[in-house]
Amino acid sequence: MNSAPHWLEPDPEHLVSEILIEFKSTGTCPRDRVSKLVALAVSDDERTAERASRAFFTSLVEPLADSFQPAAVSLYNQAFAQLVQACRNTARGRPLDEKLREFGLLSEADVLARAERPRTNAPWSGLQPSKLTSEPSRILVLSRVTLGADVAITSAIVERLMTTFSQAEIVLVGGRKASELFGGDPRVTFQEISYPAKADALDRLLAWIPLVDRVRELTGVGEAAGTTALPGSDWLIVDPDSRLTQLGLLPLVPERGDLRAGRAGYLFFPSREYHHESSASLAELTSSWLDEVLGLAPPVTPSVSLTSDDLQAGRALADGLRREGHPVIAINFGVGGNPAKRVGTEFECQLVSALLEAGSTILLDKGAGAEEAQRAEDIIEFAKNRSTGSLKVVEIDQDSLSQTSSGARIEADLIVWNGRIGLLAALIGASDLYIGYDSAGQHIAAALGVPCVDVFAGFSSRRMLDRWRPTGKAETRVVIVEQGMSEDEVLTQTLRHAQELLRAG
Repeated sequence: MNSAPHWLEPDPEHLVSEILIEFKSTGTCPRDRVSKLVALAVSDDERTAERASRAFFTSLVEPLADSFQPAAVSLYNQAFAQLVQACRNTARGRPLDEKLREFGLLSEADVLARAERPRTNAPWSGLQPSKLTSEPSRILVLSRVTLGADVAITSAIVERLMTTFSQAEIVLVGGRKASELFGGDPRVTFQEISYPAKADALDRLLAWIPLVDRVRELTGVGEAAGTTALPGSDWLIVDPDSRLTQLGLLPLVPERGDLRAGRAGYLFFPSREYHHESSASLAELTSSWLDEVLGLAPPVTPSVSLTSDDLQAGRALADGLRREGHPVIAINFGVGGNPAKRVGTEFECQLVSALLEAGSTILLDKGAGAEEAQRAEDIIEFAKNRSTGSLKVVEIDQDSLSQTSSGARIEADLIVWNGRIGLLAALIGASDLYIGYDSAGQHIAAALGVPCVDVFAGFSSRRMLDRWRPTGKAETRVVIVEQGMSEDEVLTQTLRHAQELLRAG
């Protein structure tokens, strides 16, 4: 494919804007503009493909998903079917084309029709578990890829499945970090499948191929069944609207007509449109959906199962920091690469300093990547300059944690943490309060029963606020950062909520 000079190419972000404007105006998918966008996303020029892919996934797909409306799901399916067709027609996309043909998906229309079918087959399943002839021997649960969604949604699914099918092997399929959050439960095993969230469109789609192969190995359905398959045994796959299948658009097993009747099942949770008129959180909707497909049971809430080693290390460090009358507050200013979720540097610096001045001990996560690490350094420098005394700052990583977390007293006002997610979750769980932006941290805190202040900025719809509200055993306060709010206003609300939650605790 030949590529035009950059200055002659349409701007991907402008195309996305036009797509969304026409969709909001007419309720239809502007096929011509989507075609231009996906053509750029599969360009031979790496820079062009990267820019267009980022626009497609970040500026088009994410707002559609976060609107939580059926019409947006329809536009997503139509646009994504066009993207799949463009990708499979490239030389590099030949493996994608071959794998789709194995499922009988020969055209864009086939892909779109398959994506639409589960939406009309209530209760959102290929075959209900109630029709299984016996309890499944193995249940595969797909990760949502993002950690916050895995805590809010996937963890509740796993918990209910372990209750309903007590003898089944539960296999969580996803990235390595998920195993750190749920690896403490011996009833759950893991199959690692990576998803290149920052890659171009074709590389993201190609990640589906090893997932299909792994599913075949574990279930015995389709070609290339492995020695770990379960011939003649019941199995179940649960897809919680996972990015691994591009939100259910790409198949994992043959459709209903080809399944061994009563021997297998595929369940899809349509998180973007299920009870779309409701203001319930995703965690609450997940519990409701599980009741619908598995039968009524006590509500399930998000959970985190950390390893005993991580839990012990987190408690020991927090105990070493804790002084009477001085709460330990965990803070994470990570935004998952979305700068719209940030309030600003001034807010972050002033918040940490104000909490330190009030006598709190702060556990500040350094975040991921150079940019977030630099922001942490800016906060530390600001706090030092503002401190009237000698501010004691200690930086700890997972290698030095064993030397610091013996339970002995730690002389520090501000601990700066740099390490893996399992240990960060343990530190959050051992704290008295958690404060952070909309990311994974507040869902972890809610699941671990830690009071939380969720500073929610950059939301694309009011329904997004409802859906991603942390749900768990402890109280959560959400600071809604409206457009035009000053950093001082956000700071005042955050500090007020923090003080009230600490007093209540």
